[in-house]
Amino acid sequence: MKRIDVEELRRLYDSAQCSIRWEGLQTYLVPWEDEDFAAWRRGDPSPPSERTDKYLTSLRERTDSGRRVVRVRGLRRPVTEYTHYEFEHGYAPHATAGQETVIVDLDEYPEFDGHDDFVVFDQDAVMWYRYDAECHLLGYDYSDDPEIVADRTALLEQMLAVAVPFTEVVL
Repeated sequence: MKRIDVEELRRLYDSAQCSIRWEGLQTYLVPWEDEDFAAWRRGDPSPPSERTDKYLTSLRERTDSGRRVVRVRGLRRPVTEYTHYEFEHGYAPHATAGQETVIVDLDEYPEFDGHDDFVVFDQDAVMWYRYDAECHLLGYDYSDDPEIVADRTALLEQMLAVAVPFTEVVL
């Protein structure tokens, strides 16, 4: 396993034919969402964001070219404020750009709780998002070890077998 930087992470996403990400935290504290999250809390529209616009354009380009981008999100109840924000504000624009977002109910499937966030790229590599105890992003770790990739791929397949589209979830 090796630490990678954000540029290497972008290259992984940009070159993958299929990327499937597991998100198991109930809150994420990343600086690029601060203004948007604060606006959502106030009931205000999202402020313009060049970063978000670029990301959604890139996502649309990937999915329009036939590549698959999937987010598998673990959900626990009671639902956090951040999870409400994601459901009410984040998932629809991503879906419009072609991303599939599905939900695993962690109360119903507790065996999936506690797994670190990760992405499998083309069943060839795994990248973990590393967070501290307060849910701040610390960095990214990468492995292309076939045994590790096979383990994470099998876990995602189990999760996908019980997941439902985010549009079918009532918070």
